[in-house]
Amino acid sequence: MRAIHVVSTRPTTNYYVSRSENAPYRQEDFEVLTTVLSALEWRRHNGTIRLYTDPVGREFYDRLGLLDLWDGGVDSEHLDPASQTINCGVFWSFGKIVALRREKAPCCVMDTDLIVWKSIRKLVTAEVMSLHEEPLGFASYVGQDSLVAPPGFSWSNLDWSVTPCSAALLLFTEDGFKDEYADRALSFMEGNPILSEPGGALPAHPIFVEQRLLPMCAHASGVHIGSFLRDYRGAELRSGRKNTAFTHLWNAKTLLHNNPMRRRELCARYAQRIRRDHPETARVLVKSDLLQDYFETSDDLPAP
Repeated sequence: MRAIHVVSTRPTTNYYVSRSENAPYRQEDFEVLTTVLSALEWRRHNGTIRLYTDPVGREFYDRLGLLDLWDGGVDSEHLDPASQTINCGVFWSFGKIVALRREKAPCCVMDTDLIVWKSIRKLVTAEVMSLHEEPLGFASYVGQDSLVAPPGFSWSNLDWSVTPCSAALLLFTEDGFKDEYADRALSFMEGNPILSEPGGALPAHPIFVEQRLLPMCAHASGVHIGSFLRDYRGAELRSGRKNTAFTHLWNAKTLLHNNPMRRRELCARYAQRIRRDHPETARVLVKSDLLQDYFETSDDLPAP
């Protein structure tokens, strides 16, 4: 099974953090190490993985010596052209839809802050799978009257009572619906005149594209979306068994950005896991100015 990571350096703001528009692109240590484990563990248990990024992103990972991390290759050609017609400041996850449209099913779109520790083949129960469903009452799930669409976008056949789903991990087994959804999502983002979320509100527009429009399109097409996890808390698989397959940092990234001690604790444990299970990658990361401290000291740490 093939998965894709998507990293666009164009957005300066996402759900968790903002950076200066003129500052060089960078990531925090825990972000890099989570991405590394995400790719390595997917390869170990589930198949190949490809990275979609832009030239700046490719250069960033190249400096770290990590381009070989993605055994399915690195595509740095297709995100930049798409970003010319999409407001990346609002639609900061636009690249996932662009990449999804280019891929052939079966494929998974996986966030770089998600680690899959086991094979998930036996957990696939539907044509489309998401990580979990989400309560419709979350503040980011607003109505049509609170959303801006480009001229000509079709709101037809969208049922606003359909349960949203997490886009941290999406699996598509067939091209037909995958392409139908991606085309409609792109038609919402391309040429959308919105400049920013009204009043600094939560990111309703990108979340609509990824987590609400998808199940709406599926409902309209008679496609069932299955879930890997019972709910957004992540404690149990859909079957009710304890979840030991998925780790998703999600809103813990806010804590990690603001708490150096917790960040270093997590990075040290990540480094220990990489040294134990992926020593060839550890030998690359120990040369990195950003990460070498963790790999020089991780042998002294207790097991995760």
